[in-house]
Amino acid sequence: MVEKRLGALLVAAEFLRWLDVAGIVDEVCPGGASARLTHGQVIEAALLNDAGGAGPAAAGCFGRRPGVSARSPCPAGA
Repeated sequence: MVEKRLGALLVAAEFLRWLDVAGIVDEVCPGGASARLTHGQVIEAALLNDAGGAGPAAAGCFGRRPGVSARSPCPAGA
């Protein structure tokens, strides 16, 4: 028997593809022809970035508890 360890982000990415998150978002909000990425791809990337987590430094920007929050664009001291 072969045992493989899968990273959390790999599993999350595959789950998002299985749910067809990008396809659903793109149906509701189609992008322009000149865009490099679709809206769905951007949403998937944002969700995967959020799954990576940050630490207490990003907590509080949106009222989240430390350890639950992900990286956020909040300015220092916010």
